[in-house]
Amino acid sequence: MNKKRYFLLGLLGFLCIMVIAIYVIKPNESEFVKWFQEKYDVQCEDADCYVIKIENNSEASKGDKFWNAEGYYDTSTGFLAMGMQTKRLYKNVNDPNQFFSIEVKGFLGNFEVIQTRQNKVNILTN
Repeated sequence: MNKKRYFLLGLLGFLCIMVIAIYVIKPNESEFVKWFQEKYDVQCEDADCYVIKIENNSEASKGDKFWNAEGYYDTSTGFLAMGMQTKRLYKNVNDPNQFFSIEVKGFLGNFEVIQTRQNKVNILTN
């Protein structure tokens, strides 16, 4: 009976260590910001990337600032907080009809674009 008890305690300990390890290596907001800047060649004006400047946009609006529209920002986590999903809508500060949205999911340090939409913005990936 002692062997069975030690086996169950060992299994429980292993599962706890695995959950903690996955929680520690899950992507966070700062990793998303770094990935977003590298993937889309944008320059964040603040730490959370709420205001950005698009560098490789069309000449007509190159260098324009875009802000994250309130009410659309969403970050959620997956099962046992092992993943994250972020949706953001960026509008041009000077022309609200010029916007783009991005929806990204992250798991174990990797990010994948679910969907992007653009209206009068030519945001390019690197």
